[in-house]
Amino acid sequence: MTFQTIPVQVTGPSYQSRSKPLSSQVTQNWYQQISQQGKEDFVLLPFPGLKFKSTQPGLDRGFNRMAEILYQVKGTSLYEISSAGVHTLRGTIPGAGRAIIRNDGINMFIVTDLKVWKYSADTNTVTEVTNVNITGAKSVDFINNQFIYTKDKFSTVSDVGNGAEASGLNVVGEETLPDDLVRDYVFDEVIYRCGVRSIVGWYNSEVGTPPISKLQGRVTNVGLAAIHSIAKTDQGFYFLGDDFAIYRSLAGRQERISTDAISNEIQKYSSVSDAIGSTFTFEGQNFYSISFPSGDKTFVVSENLSVNGWFELSSEVNNPLQSSIYQGSSIINVYGKNFVADAVNGNIYELDLRTFTNNDKPLQRIKVTQSANGDLLNAKGKRVQMSCLKLIMETGVGVIEGQGDNPRIMIEYSDDGGRSWNAGSWPIVGRLGEFTLQVEWFNLGSFYDRIFRVSTTDPVNYSIFSATIDLRLAGK
Repeated sequence: MTFQTIPVQVTGPSYQSRSKPLSSQVTQNWYQQISQQGKEDFVLLPFPGLKFKSTQPGLDRGFNRMAEILYQVKGTSLYEISSAGVHTLRGTIPGAGRAIIRNDGINMFIVTDLKVWKYSADTNTVTEVTNVNITGAKSVDFINNQFIYTKDKFSTVSDVGNGAEASGLNVVGEETLPDDLVRDYVFDEVIYRCGVRSIVGWYNSEVGTPPISKLQGRVTNVGLAAIHSIAKTDQGFYFLGDDFAIYRSLAGRQERISTDAISNEIQKYSSVSDAIGSTFTFEGQNFYSISFPSGDKTFVVSENLSVNGWFELSSEVNNPLQSSIYQGSSIINVYGKNFVADAVNGNIYELDLRTFTNNDKPLQRIKVTQSANGDLLNAKGKRVQMSCLKLIMETGVGVIEGQGDNPRIMIEYSDDGGRSWNAGSWPIVGRLGEFTLQVEWFNLGSFYDRIFRVSTTDPVNYSIFSATIDLRLAGK
């Protein structure tokens, strides 16, 4: 029998099953993009690197954008950060917990460690909020010139135009289900009152005390598992549910967008309440990332691909089977760029499509493919023989000098579902200008079921479009 050239899926999402032979797919530090009118339906593009901007010592506790100016709670300080990354101290925020921050354009309210702080841009001062109906809050949000503060058993709506004061009459409990509150979150003028086991939609009625009312039929029997996992795009908001699934809320409807594989992975972690969510946009594409400090893992989803758009971010060069968490703990769009805060060292970075390292450190990209087996020849369970693997990708992308001047990509295979890997091959991807080079690997033997792992740390623009294998039945 002659060899047949068969397409192989290499641009799909991460999907690692509890049973490795079933699925061991990984997409790390690459992201999937729809190739509109291109030669392939999808393409794997390199996730942007981290371009150093500035540094100021202190643990990142959260970003906020007010009047198009960036602010950060870092260590025990509140900084204003310019477009050039210059830090200007604006006050002291005691504690070490992550902050939830909202503003009205002039006044910023910072909730952290069950205390509330107010920063005024008019006076450049930070003061503690002492109103008894507000103190002890664990979150804050803003709607129609009023701030909403959340405690375990009730929420407080502030006075109009004054987030530091609130009447005892403007306090409301969770009236739909007997559920402890986690956070009130505002999206598209709806107040989503997120509890441990449920989420109920309310709106600002502007009448009564407090001036908010329930929306009929806007109840979800899924709770919020991590107070900092919520983040929004212009299309919807995302959060980690109490069932270890990740959801997107659109027009009042909650859609589960995590795969079973991701939920199974999340359930293994010692804690999920410390999860941190962020959203960001580049090249017109929205993304939601969620990092799990207790699980040492970061997942990201492309909004327009939904459940098929998951990939992983990692900042370490390590055993590809053991990816680690992404170093960016806060991401925000400001000054026309995506600013990233390092989780630990105080650095501020810019997500940059022309940077192929993380702050000059190697950025390891990994792709583990779906399996190739007799099914591709309509011969389920039969042994097959492979003569060639070809990666269809952009070539001739080498740099002028240094690492990446003669870029290579490592290709390995596993015939036991990813439990072990062969020594592999290092096909050349092409020096700068070698655009017609073919990325191929020959004489690959026979097998029943095989997956491939592609990896690289070269700081070049690796884009993968598709792959093919030459395959035939191997006989008995």
